[in-house]
Amino acid sequence: MSELLGNLECEYQKLTDGAAAGQTHLKKCLDDTHNFKMNIKKLKGYLAKQAQDAAGEDSQNPAKFMKRRQLAVEKLNKLHKQWDSGARKSSKLAIQQYSKFQKNAINKIYDFELDQVYTNQFPPSARKHVESAIGLHISRYNLCEIPEQDSEGMVRYLENVYGVNSKISTNFVEMAQMVRQLRQDNLDSCMAWCSEGSNLEFELHLLKAMFLLQSGDKSATYLYLLKSIPDFMTKTKKSFLRHRVAPLLAQLVISSETGLKLEEQRNKCIELFTREYCARNSLPFDSSLFLVVMSGIMSFQFFIKYRTLQAARHVDWTTENELPFNVKLPDFLTNFHPIFICPVLKEETTKENPPYALPCHHIISKFSLDKLSKNGTCNFKCPYCPVTAARSKTSKVNFVIL
Repeated sequence: MSELLGNLECEYQKLTDGAAAGQTHLKKCLDDTHNFKMNIKKLKGYLAKQAQDAAGEDSQNPAKFMKRRQLAVEKLNKLHKQWDSGARKSSKLAIQQYSKFQKNAINKIYDFELDQVYTNQFPPSARKHVESAIGLHISRYNLCEIPEQDSEGMVRYLENVYGVNSKISTNFVEMAQMVRQLRQDNLDSCMAWCSEGSNLEFELHLLKAMFLLQSGDKSATYLYLLKSIPDFMTKTKKSFLRHRVAPLLAQLVISSETGLKLEEQRNKCIELFTREYCARNSLPFDSSLFLVVMSGIMSFQFFIKYRTLQAARHVDWTTENELPFNVKLPDFLTNFHPIFICPVLKEETTKENPPYALPCHHIISKFSLDKLSKNGTCNFKCPYCPVTAARSKTSKVNFVIL
């Protein structure tokens, strides 16, 4: 696959040869055509001026006008021949380049079996899980792109085409429709859905007040804030949210709408609603396909490095599903693995006692690390190899659940 990509890149470079200077064959043809067009306009203006002169002071000398006209025609014929010759030559060279690209690059893409590209293929039993992940990903992020638009049609389409359970797809469809209404500044359905006293309800109140202020109705904005916010704070005891309302009240006084951050507030409400909806209906906030792809993209460089070392040292992974090195990923892509057993204390690690990697890459639990380093006050030897370690040189390990 690397050889194929390298060949494709090389042939593409030949196809766009001279592009850096803006002089590909097709670009030259376009430039020549533009210059020919400009010259025709100049000749047209020249002939118009000569015709005007012939009707004036040169009206007694038509031969002079005819001579100038003949010169303009000859100039036009010469320009046309130059343009026609250049355009034909550039077009011919461009077609030749494309034919070479087709022969040396495009056709070779089909000279191999697709299955031969992958060195670590999915087993046939995993296909159903991949298809399920694709269906859930589309249900989560791409409902607006499927051909059906009504709710029942979307549910049927997701079930028939992607095999998504109708109960799950019904929830995703409802969530997508409410998000669409939020983007269209219709807060009614979301306000009716949200839990009373939730942070989402408060943010929706602020968004509604911003809409009223943007419309120019300061009186309605003030009355809405006076009715909704004190009542919300009384019920929830969340008086610390007062500072979020103060800027709106200030804008009412100074009659300014420039400080309104409507788009930011709308997006905040959409994210809060999506998280609460997914949590309430036991749906994943991020699709598994998204998590796997993002983890793979960020981890790819580490796998390439390990693959190089593996080939040089002639070693291999010892067991199936084993990852012999730690990959640094952001928190939203990581999760605690509940079955890791500390090899020193023989205890299962927990969130309070997470696994840590030593400089030699052996892994022990936090409690073991504290005990060996005497709470970080001294260096110690790894219990599995003679490498000396210090607490400051260790790092917390995140195991990814894919």
